[in-house]
Amino acid sequence: MSPILASGRAGNLIRSLLIIFVLVLLMRTAYLLWFFHTPAWTSRPHEIQYCGGWYERARQPDITSGEAVTTAGGQLKTVRRSPVFRPITAYRPTSDCPRYLFAKVGKDAYVTYLAKKD
Repeated sequence: MSPILASGRAGNLIRSLLIIFVLVLLMRTAYLLWFFHTPAWTSRPHEIQYCGGWYERARQPDITSGEAVTTAGGQLKTVRRSPVFRPITAYRPTSDCPRYLFAKVGKDAYVTYLAKKD
């Protein structure tokens, strides 16, 4: 008999672990949809919050790391992780908030984010 269908202690443990795993996945998806307006399976949210403000995704195709360095004006450093656990890089030589953020979406592909003007 399968341990999932078993009525003993092992079956109960496996069943409860599976239920917890499914609940965690559902709650993570709900959180990402509510806070970041993006589902868990995409790596291109419309907005990213960083440095006390919001950054909006630029409407341009993905760029390479060389193009990102040229756009930002200097070497990029990882500043945080995106909501789907991808690195977000920026050129930040001073304590000021950067104008551009770049979220890694591939081996050498980045999505550009611009600081929102309030």
